[in-house]
Amino acid sequence: MKEIRKMLSANLTGEADHELLQFFLGFLMLGGGIYWALNMFEVTWNWGFRIGSWNMTTGVMLVPLLVGIFLMFLMEKKTIGGIIAALGVVIIIIAMINSISFHARSASLYVYVLMFGLIFAGAGLVAKVLFQKKPPRND
Repeated sequence: MKEIRKMLSANLTGEADHELLQFFLGFLMLGGGIYWALNMFEVTWNWGFRIGSWNMTTGVMLVPLLVGIFLMFLMEKKTIGGIIAALGVVIIIIAMINSISFHARSASLYVYVLMFGLIFAGAGLVAKVLFQKKPPRND
């Protein structure tokens, strides 16, 4: 009888646990906020490799790759050609990553507060469910 009164008083005061509902609501809020935040950026891409004032053109980036492929077919030992070809691929990948730029779109303060509020409120709900210490059950 004591347990029933305890459960009824918990339900009347709003202390009942709805952990699964809290987790999914927090997960949706977190996911929606992150999706909204990522959509606030515009990504542009200019092909080329630039370090400071030195600019490497697209054709020059292909030279190590092509030389490495040539050496792999020319020589008996393929290690030197493979290393040079791998270096050429690494240069091309670095050039691609280096040429990406992000630009934030402008929005009102209300949008930013709502967006980051969703992210932090959702993260708080998810963390509350995952890391909350649960009292031992007396079954």
